[in-house]
Amino acid sequence: MDSLSRRDALRLAGLGTVGLAGCLSGGGTDDTGTDGGGGSDTAWEDTELTNVLTGETFTVSQFDKPVLVETFAVWCSNCKRQQDELIEFHEAVGDDVVSVALNIDQNEDAEKVRNHAESHGYDWYYAVSPPAVTRQIVDEFGTSMTSPPIVPMLLRCSDGTTTRLKDGHKETSFLREKANGC
Repeated sequence: MDSLSRRDALRLAGLGTVGLAGCLSGGGTDDTGTDGGGGSDTAWEDTELTNVLTGETFTVSQFDKPVLVETFAVWCSNCKRQQDELIEFHEAVGDDVVSVALNIDQNEDAEKVRNHAESHGYDWYYAVSPPAVTRQIVDEFGTSMTSPPIVPMLLRCSDGTTTRLKDGHKETSFLREKANGC
């Protein structure tokens, strides 16, 4: 059996830590007695997020059109490739679909995420995921949602249904087909 690279070992350890943290969280509260943003009765889609590009707040559920939610990290080259594809996707669909890039790397802050988006010309919604939101997404869609290299992505339709899209790079034609199915 081939040995794991150091990076792969760290990635697997990180996934286990996220899963364990979700199991041990005891109701999703931080040391202040709150859930860190969103409340235990608030679904991740209804949690107020801050767009790091504009400073404005938003929720995923506020949009009356399809929303693509990509969990990502600044360091992830696969994520950048997918975000480059989203430029082409939005040229094709215009404002008919909203994109939200949700940074799930707890070592990256709003400034780092903003610099990433601005330096690459990405102009859709970018936010840093609060821990409670990350836990809720993991609980609903699995721990691999916190593995940026597999390019996890969700599609939330305006009727409130959310589905996880296939892992890996998604081409514009695939994303259009899925968004049109909402």
